[in-house]
Amino acid sequence: MSRAQRILAVAYGGGHIAMMLPVLRALRARLPGVHIDLMALTTARRAARDAGENPLGYADLLPLLSPEEQTRALDMGRALQSGNTHPDIPEAETLAYLGINAWDLQQQVGTEAAQRLLTAKGRHGFYPLHFFRGVIAHLRPDLVLATNSPRSEQAVVDAAAEAGIPSLAMLDLFGLPGDAFAARTRYPSRVCVLSEAVRDNLMAAGWPRDIIAITGNPAFDALHEATTRDAANALRARLGWTDKKIVLLAAHPEPCSHPATRWTAGDALPLAMEAALRDWVLTRPDARLIVRHHPNHWHRYPRLPDSSQVYFSVPGEEPIDSLILAADCVVVQTTTVGLQAASVGIPVLAMQCSPGALSVFSLVDLGIAQGVADVPDLPAAVDAALDHRPEPTAWARPMLAAQSVANESLQLLEQAYRQSST
Repeated sequence: MSRAQRILAVAYGGGHIAMMLPVLRALRARLPGVHIDLMALTTARRAARDAGENPLGYADLLPLLSPEEQTRALDMGRALQSGNTHPDIPEAETLAYLGINAWDLQQQVGTEAAQRLLTAKGRHGFYPLHFFRGVIAHLRPDLVLATNSPRSEQAVVDAAAEAGIPSLAMLDLFGLPGDAFAARTRYPSRVCVLSEAVRDNLMAAGWPRDIIAITGNPAFDALHEATTRDAANALRARLGWTDKKIVLLAAHPEPCSHPATRWTAGDALPLAMEAALRDWVLTRPDARLIVRHHPNHWHRYPRLPDSSQVYFSVPGEEPIDSLILAADCVVVQTTTVGLQAASVGIPVLAMQCSPGALSVFSLVDLGIAQGVADVPDLPAAVDAALDHRPEPTAWARPMLAAQSVANESLQLLEQAYRQSST
């Protein structure tokens, strides 16, 4: 290649930025001189900075709009700001993110229809295609990287396709029937997936086989690193829990309701799980509890004081990987943390009463976790997992994925270079 290659990477927070960062490291090692622009959106900003990146956000790219459009967008952002803030996100970025997305929606469907969508869906109705057309024209990438998130990540992949620029998306989970990513009909140039089963799920949804690469999930790579194991041991030692049995609760708000369960959308189930485990741990002098709520939502919950048996982990202050390796058992609903734990042979308990598990996917049905019927059954299930540790599941296998995803990225860059040279 005759010039330094330019890559635009876009990722939201949680497991999505965790997939992206190791791939960027691998690409820099494999392609000296590569220029990478990383847009780390919402809660991904802090994770990216902690990893040594200098990420872009919506606020940095606000000048792509005209002065009049900027004023209009920021006014719309202020109107949407209530209930859409986070302690890890600066106000300027919140206003720019909300405002540009709302402005973009107006460009697509008109003022009245945009307002109806915002009323019905809030920020979940965002799809900033116009904005990312401008971003791509401004940054001129040779390759676009994203994950399977909707909204900005979907928009940048679609804008890249319109511009004739190759794109690669990483799918974090399973692509099951009903999954919004699997249901897309506009595809990236390449999609990287966990396993053969996930590939088959996408093909059943209509995806072409030849654009699907089986690479594993780069977010899991750190679980196999000695430094992560050392950090897990250091955490145990710092807490004085070296000889204790540790349970990690990794919980999140429920995204929906389901008629087959008493639990509704929102925070009720994760808070009930936490309360049950806090009561349970008092009955086990040999046990300890780590409470870890989702990075996008932890700040909304009442934080009970730490004790000699309970440690509250603040997302952004320590990575989830060392917490997983410190645990003897992990309790979840449907979070990716369950799959991460299973990938290194740690027992996982999943709540079958979770509306998300009933309506989206179940870690129990996928063979990743043992099922817990409802919150009252949780203490006995944890006791059983600690006292009679189950065998690792079929998901327990080392998968160093970042290099594989980097290989696919380099192939796309090389193909694009050859095509441009002919």
